[in-house]
Amino acid sequence: MAVRRAAQRLTEDAAALMSASAKAVEAGLETRAEELRRAVLVAWSIGVAPKDIARDAGVEAGVIHEWVVPGGGHLGS
Repeated sequence: MAVRRAAQRLTEDAAALMSASAKAVEAGLETRAEELRRAVLVAWSIGVAPKDIARDAGVEAGVIHEWVVPGGGHLGS
């Protein structure tokens, strides 16, 4: 799943970026986090259950709710 791959790249890149400058770390992590958010939105839009998206993304379900619902409201389970 794209969400799992994006989360994996974010984790792997975070470790590699730590030896870079602060500006490079911030830019790199922002890019990977945005990639993860986009993958989450795609998964949600095609009907993947929020709990499954959260598991694959390696985040709490509340984070998924914040990313996919305007204003961070709650989704059904």
